Amino acid sequence: MKRLQVNPIRYVESLESPIGIYLRREVFKKENAADETLRKELYEKIASSQSADGSWTQLFMYTANNLWNLCLLGYNADDVSVKKGLKWLLAIQRGQYRGYPGFFVSPNRRETSIMRSTHYGEFGPGCTVFFQTTYAVHLFHLFGFDDNRQVRRAVKSYLQFWTPKWCGAWCTLNVLRMLIEHPLSAESQQVQTGLKYLAKRQSKRGAWKGFPFYHTFHALSKTSHALAKRQFEKAFPLIAKRQNKDGSWGRKERQTAVFLVLDALKHAQARSHKCQ
Repeated sequence: MKRLQVNPIRYVESLESPIGIYLRREVFKKENAADETLRKELYEKIASSQSADGSWTQLFMYTANNLWNLCLLGYNADDVSVKKGLKWLLAIQRGQYRGYPGFFVSPNRRETSIMRSTHYGEFGPGCTVFFQTTYAVHLFHLFGFDDNRQVRRAVKSYLQFWTPKWCGAWCTLNVLRMLIEHPLSAESQQVQTGLKYLAKRQSKRGAWKGFPFYHTFHALSKTSHALAKRQFEKAFPLIAKRQNKDGSWGRKERQTAVFLVLDALKHAQARSHKCQ
């Protein structure tokens, strides 16, 4: 954190949320007894609101975000609530997109409006079917199910038809983020093409024209490709410049922006250590 204008630790210490617990544990290595109590309280709140079918009110957005929260809190695939939630996600993988199988599609008509009004997490409001599929594959990745047959089916479908020009900026970034982290696609030509596409849209100042800055910065931190590293380093001065006086980032959803920045810096630091 040496090159930042403000040390974000005070802001992070104030967060009584899954993101706060994750950042204190994984980035600052300062998890304490109070965090363990908070972790259990947050878990009980999340688990008690889970529906009998494993979802949260039969809505993908709430189910996905709660599973992400459980992961941030440090719960793994052995947890009962996580198991039930992932089972529900697999049950909604019954869609095809232009003949390609493996897409996760919730039947609830409220999904699109809820997705567009929610600014929390690593994925943003693109096309509903792309948002749900990429977010679901990401969650299975977090919980260690990269080799799951249904998950691989979704990734293989994207590898057959996807290009970064397929849809809008959010769809492009959501799909690229998912392809970057899955072992089946991490070294694919599609990832290379996507990174080149972003490079052409990066300005001299470091931002990507038409793309959400913090989400793009975070996505690029997940890969060791040289093209991603150059863009990441070019964007860092803006990270320092855009920091709020309290050490946070962003306006609408500050916790998400803080997570995206600090988690990205953690990934970058881990990669640099590997190269030493």
